[in-house]
Amino acid sequence: MKRGLSLRQLMLGFVALFWLLVAGAQFTFIMYTYTTEVLSEIRLVVRHAGDNLAANLEAGLQDGDERHARQMVVQMHTLPHLRYAAYLDEREVVRFASVEEMVGAPLAGDLQPPASLLGEARRRLAGQIVDDAERDMLWAAFPVRLGSEGRSGLVVLAADTAVIQREALRRALRQTLVVLGPILLLSLGIGVLVKVLLTDRIEQLLAYTRSLLEGQDLPPPISGQDELGQLGERLAGLTRSLVESRDFHVHLLDGMPNPIWRAAADGQRDYVNRAWLRFTGRQLDQELGDGWTVGLHPQDAGPYMLAWRAAFAARQPFAAEYRLRSADGVYRWMADHAEPIYGGAQEFIGYIGSCFDLQQQKDAAARIAANEARFRGLVERSLVGVYVIQGGRLTYANPCLTEWFGYAPGEIEGVGVESLVEPDDLMLVREMLRQRMEGAVVHLNYTFRARRRDGSAFPVEVFGSRIELDGRPAVIGTMLDVTERERAQAALAAAAEVVEASPTVLFRWAPEDGQPVRYVSENVSRWGYRAADMMAEGFRFTDLVHAEDRVRIGEEVAAHLAEGRHEFVQEYRLCKADGEYIWVEDLVSVHCAADGTVAHFAGLITDISERHAAQEALQQLNTELEERVARRTEELAALNKELETFAYSVSHDLKAPLRGIDGYSHLLLEDYGARLDEEGRLFIANIRNGVAQMGRLIDDLLAYSRIERRSLQFVDIPLPEMVRGILAERAAELEGGATRVEVDVPDLVVRADPDGLAQALRNLIDNAFKYSRAAEHPVVRIGAAAEERAHHIWVQDNGIGFDMKFHERIFEIFQRLQRAEDYAGTGVGLAIVRRALTRMGGRVWAESAPGEGATFHLELPR
Repeated sequence: MKRGLSLRQLMLGFVALFWLLVAGAQFTFIMYTYTTEVLSEIRLVVRHAGDNLAANLEAGLQDGDERHARQMVVQMHTLPHLRYAAYLDEREVVRFASVEEMVGAPLAGDLQPPASLLGEARRRLAGQIVDDAERDMLWAAFPVRLGSEGRSGLVVLAADTAVIQREALRRALRQTLVVLGPILLLSLGIGVLVKVLLTDRIEQLLAYTRSLLEGQDLPPPISGQDELGQLGERLAGLTRSLVESRDFHVHLLDGMPNPIWRAAADGQRDYVNRAWLRFTGRQLDQELGDGWTVGLHPQDAGPYMLAWRAAFAARQPFAAEYRLRSADGVYRWMADHAEPIYGGAQEFIGYIGSCFDLQQQKDAAARIAANEARFRGLVERSLVGVYVIQGGRLTYANPCLTEWFGYAPGEIEGVGVESLVEPDDLMLVREMLRQRMEGAVVHLNYTFRARRRDGSAFPVEVFGSRIELDGRPAVIGTMLDVTERERAQAALAAAAEVVEASPTVLFRWAPEDGQPVRYVSENVSRWGYRAADMMAEGFRFTDLVHAEDRVRIGEEVAAHLAEGRHEFVQEYRLCKADGEYIWVEDLVSVHCAADGTVAHFAGLITDISERHAAQEALQQLNTELEERVARRTEELAALNKELETFAYSVSHDLKAPLRGIDGYSHLLLEDYGARLDEEGRLFIANIRNGVAQMGRLIDDLLAYSRIERRSLQFVDIPLPEMVRGILAERAAELEGGATRVEVDVPDLVVRADPDGLAQALRNLIDNAFKYSRAAEHPVVRIGAAAEERAHHIWVQDNGIGFDMKFHERIFEIFQRLQRAEDYAGTGVGLAIVRRALTRMGGRVWAESAPGEGATFHLELPR
């Protein structure tokens, strides 16, 4: 950037300009005055001489005395500044002239006067004078009458005015120099005084200000009793205050715990704070400009830049969420908010933005969502009844409670409480509900007799609690269980409040007893205080700290200072203006003077009361959930034991009679088949087919029960190898059949239970072969792909297909869409597939249309 002229140079220039202006005016005035006066005198002389010469020539020529006439013309050379004098006859030929060479020829070249001058003199018969500025000449023409015939000649006088101009120039220069000498001396004296008394002191003041702003060694500040000295002292004090304020805000931004950035008017980053550099683990020069974008997640870079360019072009606030690579190489979710900034003249300067790490919030939300799904699953499968009552009606009941009361799923919602309670106990139940709805009590545990849909009664024990549901009071409770169930939505809200960033209040304290406040941001009003009151003389910040925390935080500060730490975090309780104590987190930074002593403390204080409360609530919730899971685990273990006993009974006790029926019908057919007619043999064949179908049904039930009972073993499974093994089991059928199998399974390794996955794939492939055999050209396609969060496997056929309105039904046990006579089966295969995938944390779904085949999809988490 080019520097302008100094004040000294400007003053010297002003003096020089003043001197030049005076000199120019003096010179111009003298030139004009002298030239005007001399030209006026020459005009008078030329007119007088011309009139006399014309009159004398007229008299002499009339008398015929040409010699005397020539002598009069020649004598005119004595006139001052005359170039020549000539007499022209009526043919405008020179007859007499002061210059002998001109006689006998007309006037020509630079000796020829303007033609208009001669014509005007003849026409008016009077002398005419004209200034010829182009040739620096004064021309005069005077008529001479030659007789009564109207003939006339002309006397022409030519005066050289260039000599006059040169003489005027010399005279003007002499007089101007004489006049301007004293003026020059006076100007130089004034310039010296201005330099000593004004410009030198002002430049000294400017040098002091520049040195202070640029951090250089300071020259002595200007001082004195005059206005300039007082201005210098005040400006020095103001400059020091501005620099201290600038340094404070720069340190404040660098001390902020969250990453902060600034973009210039061209949209390029020109500043990031230390928190940003700590997060990315990179150097400042690497992050400036657009260098920081290398840390953007590839999937977020495009959307982010589009949103940023749109907001930047419109000069609007900017907000975005994206993933940014941290110092350990892991991408973390960030919330970014920026505002446009403007200068004092409302010119656009750029943007300033701050970021917050959302990864904990995202992880917590995912965990809570998983917990919600898990808790809902526990409630839905719970062996105790769970209910919600609002407005005197049952708004929710889990399957166990619904079954107890004899209702079908979904029918019990909306039923009034009076329909579910025996009349003798109805007043008790209403009173218990009223007490909780009105807030007289929060928790109640009591027993009463419930009434089923068919009118029968049964005793129940309930534990109920009052809650707020959709802004209205409600009661949530359990039957046959004395534990309280909290809804996952409440847990989600509590967790969201924990991770949500609280507004921060900025403080600066003096290192004195009581920590007097030197600065506090205006948002301290959220705690009921005024910033001016807190910065008043005599206010002690430590009086706001809880008595139980004062000694501890004082010891912590002393320990940090002893270890040389200038940044640390403290948590303590702080009293609000209304007397309530809140938990706060204080990010403290220590600022030292040049001698190493503590100049002041700066703090960023955030209200973390909700986080403390949420942490305690989550800890209590986790404890209760662990106890509940332990109890459910014991109950599930007992159920599994019963299922094992049932499976053993089915396998041995139910199959034995079937084997007898099958054996005797076989003997009957062999020994007495000839005696039976066709209908009798058909009956025996139907008996044997029914026995075989019953056997298959028992085997499928046992397989389904084993899926429920067996423990899962997750291992890495090469998917192509498993598919080849399953198809090898049907090698004979594939070689002799018309079905074409297309396999497009890449070299994937999935983590799953091998038996469960094999059973699911086997059932889907069997179904594909079975339902496509009637096609003209049966085709079965098996494919797989690795997606971002899961492995996707599908089995496709071109068989009979099905209507998608039966999609959920086909995955239920014993549900079939075709007759057993057309397509063999028990209706258990797809139920086994769904159960196996659900236990492995995956899911199964289908896509189909009648007559267009079907595609079954499996999805396993990666």
